[in-house]
Amino acid sequence: MTGGPSVLLVAQIAPPSSLVAARRVAAQCKYLSRAGYSVTVLTSDVSGEGPIEGAESVARTKDALTSALNWRRGQFAALGGSSSDTYKPPSRLASVVVPDLSVGTWLPFALPAARKLARSRRFDCVLTSSPPPSTHLIGLALRRRGIPWIAELRDGWTFEPPHAPWPLQAQHAADRKLERHALSRADAVIAVTGPIVEDLRERLGLDAMLITNGYDPDDVSSEPRRPDPLLSPERHSLVHTGRLSLSGISIRPLLEGLRLVGAELAGRLEVVFAGSMTEEERALLGAPDLVELVRFVGWVDRPRALVLQRAADTLLVVTEGAGRRSVATGKLYEYLAASRPILVLGDETEAGRIVTETGSGLAVPASDPKAIADALRRIVSDPLEPAAPDAAREYAYPELVHRLEGVLDRVAARRGR
Repeated sequence: MTGGPSVLLVAQIAPPSSLVAARRVAAQCKYLSRAGYSVTVLTSDVSGEGPIEGAESVARTKDALTSALNWRRGQFAALGGSSSDTYKPPSRLASVVVPDLSVGTWLPFALPAARKLARSRRFDCVLTSSPPPSTHLIGLALRRRGIPWIAELRDGWTFEPPHAPWPLQAQHAADRKLERHALSRADAVIAVTGPIVEDLRERLGLDAMLITNGYDPDDVSSEPRRPDPLLSPERHSLVHTGRLSLSGISIRPLLEGLRLVGAELAGRLEVVFAGSMTEEERALLGAPDLVELVRFVGWVDRPRALVLQRAADTLLVVTEGAGRRSVATGKLYEYLAASRPILVLGDETEAGRIVTETGSGLAVPASDPKAIADALRRIVSDPLEPAAPDAAREYAYPELVHRLEGVLDRVAARRGR
């Protein structure tokens, strides 16, 4: 179904990439199309090839990320499961280029492609989705050509960004200046968590609105839960799927908490990690004194991860805690859809707030091994109950994309005038 507003959606990561960033793009294309919108996607070839469900067309540009000379090529391969290698911490170059490395690796290809698309057809609106923040420079350029622009932030730009602080104050100042210059010219600004919205309103004076990440109900299995061969039926299984420390998250407090209860819960608890790991994380998880409690089963593809989530007794979210209170990881919403209890390490975060408010589990401080140990004792001795079936309904993508439709219609109307 077409005939509604025409939208250019710009995102460096898009389907068929297995990275969580691609899932929001997938849902937006799918449900906007069903609502009658015409969606064109501009993305990087680092995401893979092929059509995207719901998108009328997909333009995939070159990206220096795919060059054999670029260190991040291996990073994406490891994160996406196409390589057995571990992913590594960012290179020093990432602490040099403002606002991000993609300003040099993708923008030189994506910006000309966006301008070419805008010349070849009429778009009622352009939606740019970050990270990386340099994606919004494409929206800014098209806004100058008269195309209304919506900037969407899945992480903060300079507020609690998913990278280490800039080493020089001059870099921080330049990043903030660019952020203000760009976002203040957008016709609408969307963010995925409350703290990011509050920061944009209070610090930049923007009328930002909240549209969270979510889950696709089409991915939710209607079949009964079944035992999983990766999990022990004799133990309480605490399962974490996906990557851990790419944004600086440390699992050390969790492991110290496990050491506090090791003798007590041996044979009764297993903590299972399925996903991408750094070499340091693999070494930490493989410590001899944790071998009876912790298992790393390697990377699994998303369909397999969804099955594993439904089979778990409890699902685990690890955050940085107070250091990044805006975090509500994409996996959280899949966990909610799995209808299993959730343990969040980070009661100060949005993830902790959501789990507490929906009655979906328990949240404890991320950096307190004793509190974590107490939580582990509790979930084994008195297992948490899953939330009510409708607790996660507000985070279903059909509902979230319906909110986006209201923003698109309002912004697109400006071009009509």
